Amino acid sequence: MKSELVESADNKATVRVTFEPKEVNRFYTTVLNEYRQSLKVPGFRKGKVPRSIILSRVGEDEVRDSVRERIEATAFHDSIEELKLEVRSQNPQFIDDPLPVEGQPCELTFEVPLLPQVTLPDYENFRIPLKRVEANEKLLKQYRERLLERFVEYEDKNGAAELGDAIVYDLKSTFDDGEKEAPLQHKDVLYILGRDDNLPGYDEHFVGGAAGTDLTFEYVMPNDFPNRAVAGKTLILEAKVKAVRTVKRPEVTESFVRENYKMDSLDEFDRYLRETLDYELSEEEKQYKESVAIDHLLGRMAVNISEDMVKDETDYLVSVRERRLRAAGHSLTEMLKERNQSLDDYRQSLREEASRRLKEFLAVRAIARAKDMSVTDEEMSRYTAMFMRQYKVTSKDMKKLLKNREFVNDAMMEIMRAKAIKHVAESAHFYYEDEEPEAAAEPDEGSETGEEPPIAPEAPEDSGDTTDAQENNQDEET
Repeated sequence: MKSELVESADNKATVRVTFEPKEVNRFYTTVLNEYRQSLKVPGFRKGKVPRSIILSRVGEDEVRDSVRERIEATAFHDSIEELKLEVRSQNPQFIDDPLPVEGQPCELTFEVPLLPQVTLPDYENFRIPLKRVEANEKLLKQYRERLLERFVEYEDKNGAAELGDAIVYDLKSTFDDGEKEAPLQHKDVLYILGRDDNLPGYDEHFVGGAAGTDLTFEYVMPNDFPNRAVAGKTLILEAKVKAVRTVKRPEVTESFVRENYKMDSLDEFDRYLRETLDYELSEEEKQYKESVAIDHLLGRMAVNISEDMVKDETDYLVSVRERRLRAAGHSLTEMLKERNQSLDDYRQSLREEASRRLKEFLAVRAIARAKDMSVTDEEMSRYTAMFMRQYKVTSKDMKKLLKNREFVNDAMMEIMRAKAIKHVAESAHFYYEDEEPEAAAEPDEGSETGEEPPIAPEAPEDSGDTTDAQENNQDEET
């Protein structure tokens, strides 16, 4: 077999494969022998059926089709290995595919999509500023309120909402240019007005509103908002207040902490607050570093993402959303009707996410190869244990999942992604803004767009985002 790379462009390869007559004959022999083993013909022992009877029983066309299928599979798998092609599909498109004839050479030509080439930036020389966030009294107060939230009681209130009250509301958002729907959407969210860690200038739009009030207002999202898709953007927000409630917080006494936290004194409770807050701030700083480091890398990575790749990834995202909606007893059609959005518009809204996912996948793959990373049995065991806890999966069901190739591949990719991003964050150089950086940041090369590389957003200071205080009942839904 001879393989030749005819063309490689736009993340697609055209390959021509030629089989010599003796190789074609071997395929015929293999196929005929398989028919000999499967056919039952009176008067002949198994495996001894003559060729002429096989051809008369099965038909020459079917034999040729079987031979062609074998030749196609061999041509594809052997040629991509020989030519060292990194394909992104196992389904080649044969352009020239004649029926093979015994004793004659056979030439096939096929196209196959390729993974694009990736040029990683020198992420080990990234210099990234970081805002110092420490456990001050304001953060301790916010964290204390967060821990006590499960003991808070709510009572329905007749009349207008005031600061300190809670509202239950729905929210829809669009960008102010009206081109597409913004990703901030939620239903039946409980939101406490007037908290220190709420978005600045946001709550005032709800003060005075009662149950049944509809609101439409313009709001400029903070530059350091965690959801990068809307950070710094002007949104048109449509809200419906469904209920107003008074908030009754518990009185924190020694008997309260003894009963609910098994602690002997308020001093012990205060020490616990500070220690756990310090730990959470440390963990969140690690997560922030990873997020900013991978953003830096993706913004500076040289890669050509073709249109068909974005389309395929968008198809995947749509199918995932459709499966999740069906599992919840809904449908994609219902969701689009509720949003007054066409399928084409919805697909368009997913393109940015699809492109980001593709870039991150290619970056992780390139880093893993460059650093010879692999997934160990211990890492896989930890992942499965976490998966079982998070989704309440039994051992029996977990064993079934581990036999599913798609699940295992997804799990290994998730583990590899976490390792690669952690490696980038640990390789980069972070410095606090109140300190001098080790060296001036050099301009990074590798961006094909020619645009300025993105600057890492600052970590919010004294913000509820720092301690996830709004995670359960405030207004971001990603």
